[in-house]
Amino acid sequence: MVVEPADVRAQVERVIRSKAFEASEVHRHLLQYLAEKAIQGDADRLKEYTIGLEAFGKPDSYDPRRDSIVRLQVGRLRQKLAAYYEAEASPGELSIGLPKGGFKLFIQETGQPSPDETKRLGRRKAQILTVALAVAVVWAATSTLLWLSNRRRAAINPWTPELKALWTPILSSHRSLLLCLGTPLFIRLPDFGFFRDPRANDWDDIGRSDRITQFRKSRPGAEINPSYSFTGAGEATAAVLLARLLASEKGELLVTRSNLLSWQQISDNDVIFVGPPKFNRQLQTALTQDIVVEADGIRNLKPQPGEPAYLEDRIVSGKVAEGETHVLISRIPGISGVGELLIISGNASPDTLAGAEWLTQPWRAKQLVQRLRGPSGELPRYFQVVIKVTFRQGIPVSSSYVFHHVVAGGARNQ
Repeated sequence: MVVEPADVRAQVERVIRSKAFEASEVHRHLLQYLAEKAIQGDADRLKEYTIGLEAFGKPDSYDPRRDSIVRLQVGRLRQKLAAYYEAEASPGELSIGLPKGGFKLFIQETGQPSPDETKRLGRRKAQILTVALAVAVVWAATSTLLWLSNRRRAAINPWTPELKALWTPILSSHRSLLLCLGTPLFIRLPDFGFFRDPRANDWDDIGRSDRITQFRKSRPGAEINPSYSFTGAGEATAAVLLARLLASEKGELLVTRSNLLSWQQISDNDVIFVGPPKFNRQLQTALTQDIVVEADGIRNLKPQPGEPAYLEDRIVSGKVAEGETHVLISRIPGISGVGELLIISGNASPDTLAGAEWLTQPWRAKQLVQRLRGPSGELPRYFQVVIKVTFRQGIPVSSSYVFHHVVAGGARNQ
């Protein structure tokens, strides 16, 4: 049965006046926009870019690959529609839904299955059997793995001589060890969710963000809030690798976020920094280093004969999760020369992970120790090492030593 446009508009009006939509102007507007496209027969031709321009007022330069606002808000609209029909709809109302993977509303009389429901009904019997079988398999597999894990845990010692050599200053320290995880600044926008402007890494940078300025102009008086609740997958995995290695030798490993780290904590503890310097702002202020991470690569401030002065990172155009970058591993004295600081930093999340692998994997540690040993065979206490990293789909697939500097030492551990 064909649904009349007037009936569709009346139902849309009924939905947007509901409690589910009362605090969400953006979703009221988006539903009206998609409904009109469906009425006019243009819904099949809707693209994410078009919705961004027409429904969200994005400029012609809008790039859906870099700005996910359309996907984000369409997903939330889908949830709000489901909430309305579950809790507020009356019998006999038209049913409006938004199937996953598209932007075309389905509009039909109540009681007819939606496209998503039709697919689900066809799979339900198979799913019930699959879930039941999976539960049994998972139960058996989990029990077996736990048993094997307990058997192997006592027998496997991850500490090779090379790993011991790399970590001796920190393992022998009497100070507590603090792992600081780099957490970038995200902005929380009401009715929009979270987004990040890579040029704004501190709340003081907000005024220089064109994206935030544009939002404020479109929503005068709207409140925006900082959030440091997220980190990269590479940083998170690096922290896991480090914690897993150190747990057996160092004991308690404290963890904090870069936005919460104080200078008092840096003074009182040995610290491992994980993530770009732009997320760990303390690294940009008072710590002097020969080699530094810049916005697009590694700068060698004191190049030795045969060393490059600059190594540029290269991200494949249109593929933010693919490229060739560099990670800088620095073990340097703590502030005032007391204690140990270990810094794993680059400009991309995968290179941070690669840096952690060079410090936790026995075969990588062996390569690194061979490069670091001086003519006397001694391993320098403090050093900076540059590693080149190639990654695909956000995963480091290869990495190689480039060069290193020995750093002047500080006081002994206190």
